[in-house]
Amino acid sequence: MNFSSPLFLFAFLPLTLTIYLLVGSKVRPLVFATASLLFCLWAGPLLFPVILLSTGINFLLGRWLQKRREDNVPFRGVLTGGIIFNIGLMLGFKILVAYGPIWISTLTAAWPASGMSTLEAYLLKGIALPVGISFYSFQAVAYLLDIAANRSKAEADFVAFTEYMTAFPKVVAGPIVRYRNLGKQLGSRAFDWQLAEEGARRFITGLAKKTIIADRLSLMVDRGVFDQALPNLSTPSAWLVLVSFTLQIYFDFSGYSDMAIGLGMIFGLRFPENFNYPYMAKSISEFWRRWHMTLSGWFREVVFYPLERQRASGNHWINKYGNVLIVFLLTGLWHGVTINFLIWGLLHGLAICLEVSPFGKTLRKLPGILQHAYALAILMIGWVFFRSNSPAFALGFLKTLLGLAEITSPTPYSILVPPTTSLWPILAAALLFSFPVIGWLGHRINFKNGRSANWIQTGISLILLAASLVALAGSTFQPYIYGNF
Repeated sequence: MNFSSPLFLFAFLPLTLTIYLLVGSKVRPLVFATASLLFCLWAGPLLFPVILLSTGINFLLGRWLQKRREDNVPFRGVLTGGIIFNIGLMLGFKILVAYGPIWISTLTAAWPASGMSTLEAYLLKGIALPVGISFYSFQAVAYLLDIAANRSKAEADFVAFTEYMTAFPKVVAGPIVRYRNLGKQLGSRAFDWQLAEEGARRFITGLAKKTIIADRLSLMVDRGVFDQALPNLSTPSAWLVLVSFTLQIYFDFSGYSDMAIGLGMIFGLRFPENFNYPYMAKSISEFWRRWHMTLSGWFREVVFYPLERQRASGNHWINKYGNVLIVFLLTGLWHGVTINFLIWGLLHGLAICLEVSPFGKTLRKLPGILQHAYALAILMIGWVFFRSNSPAFALGFLKTLLGLAEITSPTPYSILVPPTTSLWPILAAALLFSFPVIGWLGHRINFKNGRSANWIQTGISLILLAASLVALAGSTFQPYIYGNF
């Protein structure tokens, strides 16, 4: 169920919110947890038991870990087992999705029995990721590590823990929320009308990013241009596709995060920010302080800092450059167990190694516009590998960008839609709002009182909502890019 789908906007959300408002504060956690489970069930009924299993096991592991700590009994085995369970569950499904179709096709081809083609189609249809598995697996690992490090206590209320693990605003694509930051907000809570109003405006902003910008740019990207054996594009077309994807993935993912944060506010929960205008970055290091901040924060705390402490103590033979590469290879694997995601992670890791090396001092002395150009060049090369179906396609696409590839035949219009007049203002708006234009204007407009500012914000939100609904009515379903991870 997509946040921008009519089913969610006009059925699930109003019904859930109505019930949430009508019941007392003590019952609201149960209503929210039940709605979240129903959301997960609707999103993937066949794999819904995986979410229940993960939630139940991690609740028990947390309680067990807490008890062993309090009893001064060794708990490393419990912690290690919990980490292996969560990471293994995530990787197992990612490997199945990446290579399962190949295994099934090979098996059925080697077994020439009647009915095997039907069995193959049935098995291939069943291969999918449980909704949000990468996000709630990482949340669960962080939860267990926080208990082990005594940064937080294990949750004793299963309903509250279910809220934490499966909260429908964040379950599909984050943000990755740490229990130590959210735990005190769970359980019984009053309805905060002011927070809900702020959350509604935030949700509408995210909806506009998704429906008005990201979904329109997807017409240049998602009709099969990246599904060919090799690219067959002109150089201008390749650049248009790449710029469209660069902006699409930002507005799609940051739009989802805005909607998730806004929905959290409506239901009395404050989630951490996940984006801070990442295309303003002048380095790849800065980019990761602005892009998917909850993921980069997770890797810093859970992987990089422990590796660096081991290195500082002399118990780890890999230097700091090796530690950076480990983190970014794992970041690539988090997105998918494919060679393209590994190359994407390695490219970002190598760029950061360059930036923390002595050469990085020279890089930082360059004019700001050149630093910005360097960062965008690395990012866009990385997006080519991120979006391509194979390394061969990515390399061919890069050759096309440089004008070094030959076109054997025109790309069909069904795969690459000719640019329409409406595309150019969408691209212009996307480029403009990749920067903090709204905040810049807000600081320079003086209102006589807060009420005037509130009315203007509400008016803008209503206009954006109307435009989003019009855009939604005229488009087909577009899933979230990060919903696949």
